[in-house]
Amino acid sequence: MNLQTIGRLIAEQRLAKGYTLSELASKAQVGRSTLAALESGKLSELGLGRVARICSAVDLVLEARPMLLPEPLMPHRHLTEAAGRELTKAAIEEILTRGNIVTWRGLVQAIAKDESGRIARRVNEITAALGKEDPKVRAFATLLPKAIRNVSQAPKIT
Repeated sequence: MNLQTIGRLIAEQRLAKGYTLSELASKAQVGRSTLAALESGKLSELGLGRVARICSAVDLVLEARPMLLPEPLMPHRHLTEAAGRELTKAAIEEILTRGNIVTWRGLVQAIAKDESGRIARRVNEITAALGKEDPKVRAFATLLPKAIRNVSQAPKIT
């Protein structure tokens, strides 16, 4: 989630609660113009303290946690099932080096669903580091861009 998305959620909550910009700004102890810029997506940065106060004032919760999968993509030699659901560096390395096409597909799907791009960045870092020594990881890195395009262009089933 990025600052623009948070701003849009804040605007929706503010309107649903019937607050004016001035009322919410006063309640959250921020400037009206800052709040207006946040809601309209014009801010590139805003301190966590301010964002947290604004969110709290409209009953939104900020939460930081690792990306979780519904289930591990594959059993991991060193991790519990719960830890395997987090796409940590160790879990991604395991998927790339010991996984098969099914686990690779699950990783590609997780990358496509992650709007923040964090998983893609982590996978790219790991493939760059491991791909020099592991031909299987090199193969995955070669297939990755096309696989992500195919997943993102697939029709959504609802």
